[in-house]
Amino acid sequence: MLEKHRISLNAIRVFAIVARTGSLTVAGAELGVTSGAVSHQLKKLEDELGVNFFHRGNNTVSLTDLGRRFYQEVAPAIGLIERSADALYRDENEISVHATTSLALRWLIPSLDRFRTLCPQVRVRVETSSARGFPIVPDSDVSIRYFRATEAAEGWDFLASDLRRPVISPSLLAKAANRREIAVSDIPALQCSVGNWDWKLWCEASDITLSSLSLAHAFDTDDAALHACVAGLGTVLAPTILTGREIKSGALVILPGYKPVETGTYRYQRRSESRAVRQFCSWMDAEMLNLESGS
Repeated sequence: MLEKHRISLNAIRVFAIVARTGSLTVAGAELGVTSGAVSHQLKKLEDELGVNFFHRGNNTVSLTDLGRRFYQEVAPAIGLIERSADALYRDENEISVHATTSLALRWLIPSLDRFRTLCPQVRVRVETSSARGFPIVPDSDVSIRYFRATEAAEGWDFLASDLRRPVISPSLLAKAANRREIAVSDIPALQCSVGNWDWKLWCEASDITLSSLSLAHAFDTDDAALHACVAGLGTVLAPTILTGREIKSGALVILPGYKPVETGTYRYQRRSESRAVRQFCSWMDAEMLNLESGS
């Protein structure tokens, strides 16, 4: 019977960090050891397996084809081990949630009181980033992000559809109401997406030419554009999920004569199986169902 190789998990972790960073020095700094110690671990691992994982140059390393394949196979397992170890140091009743800034400010945070009523023992830590710079694998228990209608969303659970329609402040609508019908082209159109992809999709579905719009001020988030809309600077193509507060208070109204268009979806990914995380995800699903039903 052949004897199995006894490979050090620490050596594999060192390999994964060097493969990710592409530097012995950076990997050593992350691990708190010298680059020489890192090099020694790599050489030992390669000798034990009888392979070469790296091409070595002057203070540089790059993966061989075999090293790249090995990294793709072991990196998810190393990440899972590290996240599981981190969880041991965290209170089991604390969860981290990562979301885009606008969704966090306009839906998640205002809704957290209801989650606290349901699960008073659970503490939620909310982390945000812009939709444009949203990390692929953020270090969080739950990640919520936006997918355009054309984007693949494999591995992400459906949370809500993004139904967009033009909204406007009542004061601006009143100023423009010198005709029986007000067209979207009569009002400055505020921009809040790269290349105005949202306006393009909406115009195509609404049989309107993009060139007929009076494109005005541009903002880097939906939240900023909606504040500008409330101030009367123009109309925003806004997701229904983000405008509930303003519509309910009367700070914004829906521009009459136009139907909402689905331009994408909000989805979430769960990276922990703790009871608190399962409760949070179930609560999110219920919140969205209530929102869609208008209750």
